[in-house]
Amino acid sequence: LAKIELPASVTSIGSSAFYDCSSLAGVDLPAGIRKIEEKTFYGCGSLVGIDIPESVTSIGQSAFEGCGSLTEIVIPDSVTTFGSFIFKDCTSLQSVILPQGLKAVPYGMLYNCKSLAEIELPAGVTSIGSSAFYGCSSLAGVEFPASVTSIGSSAFYGCSSLAGVEFPASVTSIGSSAFYGCSSLAG
Repeated sequence: LAKIELPASVTSIGSSAFYDCSSLAGVDLPAGIRKIEEKTFYGCGSLVGIDIPESVTSIGQSAFEGCGSLTEIVIPDSVTTFGSFIFKDCTSLQSVILPQGLKAVPYGMLYNCKSLAEIELPAGVTSIGSSAFYGCSSLAGVEFPASVTSIGSSAFYGCSSLAGVEFPASVTSIGSSAFYGCSSLAG
């Protein structure tokens, strides 16, 4: 199964619908889809790209976990609800555009995305969830907006390429092991 095109009549896809479809390389989602449910594309190791339509308001837990060939993703501004570990183990993911309305980076959102070199956090983000960027060993830089108040436990754990971090005055809490293993950080 190389690529599928879902008909315009589809407005809902159940959780785990394409679970472990390891040969699925692409999906055309119709404009009427409202949610990408939990584990919808879990383990689709050949999925190289997917366009998330503006109609989507929610992305469930582990929706794209294990999509090791996915290289870039744009999350439209319409998405306001996020599960945890959405892109866990997307080891080829190099570019992620987050929605402008994002207030909190979810728990484990980009866990072990080893190819992600940089991330731009939207201006309104107030918190970085625990393990949000855990194991993103290529992540060289992150710029925190002035709105960030908290950085969760292990948020940047193992980000060994992270070379510099500048905290805004708004940060009031940094969780345990938040920057553990960030061996390139210099004071």
